[in-house]
Amino acid sequence: MNVEKILEEELGNKLLKNHSVKDYVSLRVGGVADYFYTADDIAELTHAVSLARRLQIPYFVLGCGYNVVPSDSGFQGLVIRNRSSNVVFSPDFSTVIVDSGMGLGKLINLAAGRDLGGLEFLFGVPGTVGGAIYGNAGAFGYEIGDFVKSVTLLVPKDDKMVIVRHTAEGMHFSYRSSKLKEKRSGDKPVILTATIQLVQRRKDEILRMMQENITLKKKSQPLDEVSAGSFFKNIGLGRDNAAGYLLESVGAKRLRVGGAGFSKKHANFLVNKKNATAADIKALAETAKSLVKEKYNKYIDEEIEYIGRW
Repeated sequence: MNVEKILEEELGNKLLKNHSVKDYVSLRVGGVADYFYTADDIAELTHAVSLARRLQIPYFVLGCGYNVVPSDSGFQGLVIRNRSSNVVFSPDFSTVIVDSGMGLGKLINLAAGRDLGGLEFLFGVPGTVGGAIYGNAGAFGYEIGDFVKSVTLLVPKDDKMVIVRHTAEGMHFSYRSSKLKEKRSGDKPVILTATIQLVQRRKDEILRMMQENITLKKKSQPLDEVSAGSFFKNIGLGRDNAAGYLLESVGAKRLRVGGAGFSKKHANFLVNKKNATAADIKALAETAKSLVKEKYNKYIDEEIEYIGRW
């Protein structure tokens, strides 16, 4: 079976070969993907994932590229950039059905224009709806999983993919995680759409809350630095279990590996200071984890995911 020929025939001239992923991830690191494809709608996304499954090649669905660190050695298989962004609002029920590739900021703004709020806490959190649900993104004590009513998923079954619907309970949302993110082996299901419960709220109030939230983020987070967002998960409640506190107390802000370092503004933001490699990022993360373990006997786990050939 000639995999490359079939991919070219099925995906057309949008298929890119030996394509760098560096420009599509927030940390600006990583090698080349064997194959790279941009899906502009749900049909293209479904087709590309199903094709990879049929050809038995690895695939990875990429949103805005936050919370991922691709290997310098690249990705052996098909990277699918998800740009699907259809949206349907139901003001009578204060709900929205949205494609997984829509940016969070765009969704929040579109909802505000219809006097629908609830997700203001996520304003300023980069990423797509699908990525946010996959990792149960949150801020200010709220999580997107609290607002998800259901999702439609593309799920591996035998040598094909099938579409199924899950309730929020079926997603097993937990702190910065979900049933999908916890799946460690094999091909992962792909989020296609989500139904999200919003609340009736005046547009001016929504915009005020959005502005307050982004102002708070700017004060405490290095939004102008090259990062993947929060790099490690908090261990639990309280300052002593906050990843940023633990990292700062072991001197993480002074650490440097190649072009990678920690932000001086917030220790839980690992940043690409100058031409860092993915290997620099991972080595620095491992060093910081070791220091926390040595001093506090606590293990901090990455919020990000490493993808590709490590």
